[in-house]
Amino acid sequence: MSQNIGRTLAELRQSRGWTLKTLSEETGVSVPVLSKIENNQTGISFETAMKIMGSLSLTLDELTGARRAPALSTGRRAVNAAGTALRIPSINRSYELFATELRRKRMVPMITTVDVQNVEEWGPLSRHEGEEWMYVLSGSVALHTDLYVPLVMKTGDSIYIDSGMGHAMVALDNVQARVLSVYAGTGAPFGTAPADG
Repeated sequence: MSQNIGRTLAELRQSRGWTLKTLSEETGVSVPVLSKIENNQTGISFETAMKIMGSLSLTLDELTGARRAPALSTGRRAVNAAGTALRIPSINRSYELFATELRRKRMVPMITTVDVQNVEEWGPLSRHEGEEWMYVLSGSVALHTDLYVPLVMKTGDSIYIDSGMGHAMVALDNVQARVLSVYAGTGAPFGTAPADG
């Protein structure tokens, strides 16, 4: 799937008549990083993906080059064999996105692996339009929000939230946690990301 992102980015840049330098100026991502992404020499980090999506007003579907479903489709499906999710790394956390070949999904299923040890490491609280259901697959997390005291969630616990409420997860007991989320809404399910290069 990272190959799709590289190809999509190259096609978008070329369609606008931009050089890599122009794309770098528009997105704030360095020319060497953009070149490596386009040539599939590196994966794309969470922060870089968010910078590109925000700067170019792209949706996740558009960045990943998801195929458009036929207009009269009544039986869409997307299968992810083990290990085939789109992986987007970040500092102290990473994301696995599923069913990325489907465009205009009403839900975005993903797994977040959390190594964050305090809420400051998360960065700005994530917030986006829509609703989100979270289920702790392994480990324990403290779910921080801007409206409630932190909620400790252990393996098997779940919560349904308004994802416009700022939220972040912290792994507890120095043990990596994995959280399954299903997001429904119109905004990017990642919130604001810190800059990188």
